[in-house]
Amino acid sequence: MHTPNQGMSSKKENVCIMTHVVLQNVIRKESIEFTGLITIALVVAKAKGYMDVEWLWVFAPLWWPAALVLGLMLIIVVLIIIALFLALIAYIALNAVKIAYHLT
Repeated sequence: MHTPNQGMSSKKENVCIMTHVVLQNVIRKESIEFTGLITIALVVAKAKGYMDVEWLWVFAPLWWPAALVLGLMLIIVVLIIIALFLALIAYIALNAVKIAYHLT
């Protein structure tokens, strides 16, 4: 016969087993970084039902540093393109002045 408590205990056991496996895999490395600790805490909190957020945000500590670097690289590329465009405009304007005043 199935009682409601049996479902909860198996869910808790599954979360404990999953947490144990995650911790075993993390401990094999030399050290746990801050983002790893935050990710483990968020996974456990989400799995136990303490948080009602998407899994994308649970794993955000793993991908946000890469997103930050890519965002900064994109900003730098845009600034370089703007600088090159302004240099081209200045070159065209200088040549237009030379042509207008016959300063070849």
